[in-house]
Amino acid sequence: MQKVNVVKAVSLLSVALFLGGAATVDNASAKAVKTTNFRVTKITKNTHYKKSTFTKKAPKKGIALYSSRYLTKHVTTKKTHVFYSTQSVRVKKSTGKSATYRYVTNKKGTVKGWIWSGRLTGKQGKTTSVSNKVTKAPTTNVKIAKKTTVTPLKKTSSDPVYKKDAVKVNIISDRVSNSNFMGLKNVATYRDKINQWGTMLKNHPSAWDAWGKKNKYTHEQIHRLVDQVYTEEYQWYTYDLKVTFAGGHTSGLVTQKTIDEGIDYVDTWMSRANC
Repeated sequence: MQKVNVVKAVSLLSVALFLGGAATVDNASAKAVKTTNFRVTKITKNTHYKKSTFTKKAPKKGIALYSSRYLTKHVTTKKTHVFYSTQSVRVKKSTGKSATYRYVTNKKGTVKGWIWSGRLTGKQGKTTSVSNKVTKAPTTNVKIAKKTTVTPLKKTSSDPVYKKDAVKVNIISDRVSNSNFMGLKNVATYRDKINQWGTMLKNHPSAWDAWGKKNKYTHEQIHRLVDQVYTEEYQWYTYDLKVTFAGGHTSGLVTQKTIDEGIDYVDTWMSRANC
């Protein structure tokens, strides 16, 4: 069985939840897509002003409208060239940069959303109110996201299994955001890779024999080792990350670096398999 098939099979069992709804546009074919290259960490300024008119700087190009001031999802509209606005926010992004976004509508109100001010041209009306209160962006619904379901995996391959090869593998299912789980990225990717690794171990217990032989391990020794390191990663995700960290008890111990290193570690062990 090729690794790619394992990946496809396991991906059907894992679900990731992302924040945000769709912005409203007049393009019937427009589809909301998730923002993946950055996230908003906080709102640093909220300004209201008298109704102002803005136009697109690049009339022939589409323009992104975000569904919320946290810029979680956006759609692209090409038909609308004139926008009306009475509000803007200053946001700080995960990249460290800050930017201003205006909440706009078209004349009929059928197009609504937040647009980066750099895409618009026009004069802002007289300011009516300004708030410099800093508002942190919501990370994810931790109460929902920390819930984890594990499903025992049954062997589906025809590969031979020795009596001592019996291992218990559970597929992890939860609803974490891959872009921002309590400030961490790629948590869902980490979970999926652990699931892929467990599936390979359950269905192909001899997959690491060739690598083990090169390093002078017997089948029993290498199988026990792979099972042990897999179990450690599984337990770290389901308990240390999803229970202890999500409960606010391991501040500073679970970082983006540990997530990234965990992904690399799992990839390394899967690359040693021959299946």
